[in-house]
Amino acid sequence: MKKILFIFTLAFVTTSVNANSLLIKNVDVYKSSGMESNTNVLIKNGEIVAISKRIYETADRDIDGSGKSLTPGLFNSHTHIGAVEVSAIGPTVDYYSDNDSVTVALKIAEAFNPNSTLIPHNRTHGLTHALMIPESSTHLFSGQVALVQLGLNPGVIHDSLAIAVDFTEHGFDLSGSSRAAALVELRQALDDAMDFSRNKKSALAGDHRDYELSYADLAALESVVNGSKPLLVHTNRASDIRNILKLAKEFQLNLILSSVMEGWMVADEIAAAGVPVIIDPINNLPSSYETLGARLDNAKLLSDAGVKLLFTNTSRSTSHNAYLVRQAAGNAVANGLDKTVAIAAMTSNPAQLFDAPVSGDIAVGEIADLVLWGGDPLELTSEAELVMINGEIVPMESRSLQLRDRYFKRLQP
Repeated sequence: MKKILFIFTLAFVTTSVNANSLLIKNVDVYKSSGMESNTNVLIKNGEIVAISKRIYETADRDIDGSGKSLTPGLFNSHTHIGAVEVSAIGPTVDYYSDNDSVTVALKIAEAFNPNSTLIPHNRTHGLTHALMIPESSTHLFSGQVALVQLGLNPGVIHDSLAIAVDFTEHGFDLSGSSRAAALVELRQALDDAMDFSRNKKSALAGDHRDYELSYADLAALESVVNGSKPLLVHTNRASDIRNILKLAKEFQLNLILSSVMEGWMVADEIAAAGVPVIIDPINNLPSSYETLGARLDNAKLLSDAGVKLLFTNTSRSTSHNAYLVRQAAGNAVANGLDKTVAIAAMTSNPAQLFDAPVSGDIAVGEIADLVLWGGDPLELTSEAELVMINGEIVPMESRSLQLRDRYFKRLQP
């Protein structure tokens, strides 16, 4: 009898521990298909199991979502998070290289610091995933792009999603201060990578024509020329965008464009090529000759032409305030972009393009990767009240909040 009672008690305890459920009631849900108002969302064991205006099941925890919003976790598509701590202190900066012998082969993921104080800081503001984009001070090729998740155990999901190229005025300075020279350098590198791929055995034996890049760089670039990995090109001027589109067609590349401050001028051409664009929609200041055509409705005009958008906030902070991608999205909407499109640009679009383990959507059967906001998700006065990453509720704690609380207490009588 005691044995039976023990087994029954153990089964009860196990069931109660595993029955980890959360019900958010009467909340506005922002899905990829649009917004559903006053809806209930039931989550069990980290998975979304029901979305309906009427859910009769009980849960371990109920949250009244009246006047609040639920979105997928935010995704910033151009950051240095985890590869920098204090920008002014060199030993804490790992997102770029001064070594001219390491270009394409550089993996920023290998410098990722899961204990960075910037991760919980951004996480408490709703950022759940980010791209790490390397930079270079010596070459057009910056290195390999990585995808990281910022959950309870932050880590690298993909260490090499794309190869980054700087085809801006900075990159041109590194290539003899000429756009034409930069194009020659790009073509030469792609030609060399194709030759290396076709003749790898003889090349490694030293029986090959001269290559500009190292074997390690050519091996990393091989996946670009065979089409299995995209080339992510940071560029701005309309004519430069056209040249990159032609280059991609010439070499049959899988292409992603970034920045494109004059992208609206060639929006139809970008859309026709089926090329997605990473953009900071609030970046409208013509701070250089390549950005003279910058304008605040760039994102709207690109979207109207049919270009798939991914958002970032590169003009302000690519690490410490990466969560401000939400502010960038809000400004895009204020300048004409559809709200559903804006939210997709920082949730489902990058998640799907970069094959993240979450869909960036709120749907039955999906892992709960979401944020509960105190109001409209694109209003800066709305704060994140609950963040779930990979099905787990993360603590709303960070170094900045701890410092706030410490000094706030000192002000108390």
